[in-house]
Amino acid sequence: MNIAPVSFVDRDTGDDAMVLVRVTEHHVGLALSLKRNGDIEVLFGAKELDQVIAALELARSAVRRS
Repeated sequence: MNIAPVSFVDRDTGDDAMVLVRVTEHHVGLALSLKRNGDIEVLFGAKELDQVIAALELARSAVRRS
């Protein structure tokens, strides 16, 4: 199953970027894509997913709304 992609402009390079999430029975795939600079996808399990979510929640609380 694919989750809706999130498109944005990379704040460092100005390149068009996208985050894609896909789910298999036992793993989550997280892909980061830059239009001009390539893609990377990593696969991990539920434990690591919980850690990523917690890290993103901490990051969100540290970033001011713009």
